[in-house]
Amino acid sequence: MNEPTRQPHWRIFAGITLATLSAVGCASHGPLTAAKVAQAERAVEDAQQAGAAVSAPLEFRTAQDKLKAAQAAMAKGNHDRAIRSAEQAAIDGEYARALAANQRVNTMSDEMNQYIKVLRQELERLPR
Repeated sequence: MNEPTRQPHWRIFAGITLATLSAVGCASHGPLTAAKVAQAERAVEDAQQAGAAVSAPLEFRTAQDKLKAAQAAMAKGNHDRAIRSAEQAAIDGEYARALAANQRVNTMSDEMNQYIKVLRQELERLPR
């Protein structure tokens, strides 16, 4: 007779434990979501400062759009979607920044090559 009474208590305890773990799991998403969105915001800001809006406008706009989606999802409490969008925004922001940096380096290289060409022409004009 004691066996049937233990079973319902065990089920109640298991249900409470699962509910508690589920609540803790959901609550832990909040700080993670905020951290991921902040990371994405920094990546998009870094891209903007690197000149990606001009040098890589499509990639930069994509990063901005995904950041906005992450922020909207976070505001609605959709943590999984917010995290996913924030991670994508961070990657796209870093990519846009890298493209802008690459273009800047290529431009500097072209300018240096032009300068070297002019110097060689000047050297050739000098009497020997």
